[in-house]
Amino acid sequence: MRLLSYQAIAHGADTVLFFQLRASAAGVEKLHGAVISHVGHENTRVFQECAQLGRELKQLGKSVLDSRIHSEVAILFDWENWWAVELCSGPSRDLKYMDQVTQYYRLLYEQNISVDVVRPDDDLSPYKVVIAPLLYMVKPGVAGSIERFVGEGGTFLASFFSGMVDGNDRIFSGGAPGELRKVLGIWVEESDALFPSMRNSMVLKQPAGEEGREYECGLLCDIIHTETAKVLAVYGEDFYAGQPCFTVNQHGKGKAYYVGTEPEDSFLQDFMKSLCREKKIKAPIFVSKGVEVTQRWKEDQSYTFILNHGSTSAVIDLGEGDYWDLITESEKSGNVELEPKGVWILERK
Repeated sequence: MRLLSYQAIAHGADTVLFFQLRASAAGVEKLHGAVISHVGHENTRVFQECAQLGRELKQLGKSVLDSRIHSEVAILFDWENWWAVELCSGPSRDLKYMDQVTQYYRLLYEQNISVDVVRPDDDLSPYKVVIAPLLYMVKPGVAGSIERFVGEGGTFLASFFSGMVDGNDRIFSGGAPGELRKVLGIWVEESDALFPSMRNSMVLKQPAGEEGREYECGLLCDIIHTETAKVLAVYGEDFYAGQPCFTVNQHGKGKAYYVGTEPEDSFLQDFMKSLCREKKIKAPIFVSKGVEVTQRWKEDQSYTFILNHGSTSAVIDLGEGDYWDLITESEKSGNVELEPKGVWILERK
C-alpha cells in the first residue's frame, strides 16, 4: 500500500486519499478494505502502513507539492474513439482499444520513459514523440494538428485501423487512413482480420534493422500502398506476402510511422528503444527490471522517485551525482542498495 501510494505521487499526484476509514459491518462493501478493519484496533498491517505513510508525507512537507513531470512522449487517448471502435460490427471481435493503448504505454513504462496521456485535440508541441494507437476516429482539426507537429520536427506513430471515420463515425471518402493520408504517406486497401490462433510475420528491411529479421504479428493486417512513405517491413505470409506492414514518411522536418498490424512485444521494444535513442529520450536513471524511476520538477530542482517493486533488494547506480533522500533524510551516492518494496525520493545536491 505504501509503495503504490508513492507510485501515485511519483506520477504527479499531490495528495493520497484512502477509502474507507472504517470497514462496513454490513452491505455489499462489508469485505471492502479499510484503514481500520473489523478487528477495530490499530495493530494491523494496513493501519501501520498508513500511519507510516502519514508520518513520511508530513516530513516531506511542501517539497514536491506543485512540482511537475516533464514528459517528452505522449499517447493520444479518446473516449469517443474507444466507444466507436468497440461498437463497430467489425473487423474483429477481438479488437480492443484499451489493449492497443496499454501495449504501447506498458513497453515505454518498462523502460522508465515518462508518458503523458493526452486528448487528440491537445497541444502536441511540448512532445518529441506522439503515439496514436488505433486512432480509428479522426475528429475535425486533429489531422491538421498532427501535420503541424510532424512538420515542425516531431515524430508521430499511428497503428493499424487508424483514420477510418470522422467525428460522427462516418467513413472517410477515399478510404483509410482518411485525413491522416498526407502525413503518413500511405493508403490502405483493406484489412485482413485473423483468427486468434493465426499469425503472420513482419520481415524487416533496411534501415529499420537487420535485413530479413522477422517478428510475429496478428489480429489485423492492413494491406498498405505507399505514396510518399518508405517501406520498413513487409508481411512474410499469405496472399499479401511482400506487401508493406511498417512504413515511415518524411513530412517537413519530422517523421510519421505507421504500424499496419499488431506486432509482438519484442518488435515494439526494439523499435521504441531505437526511436528514443534517435530523439535523445532516456530514463532519469538506468535500473534493473522491477525498479521504477520517475522524475518531478519544480523550477530548476528535480525530485527523482525510485521504487523497488521486486521481492529482493536492488542495487541502484546513481552515477557521479550526490543526492539527499527526503524520506530517510540521508545522503545517497554511488551504488546503493534499495530494499524490497522500498522507495526513495532523491533531491540532487
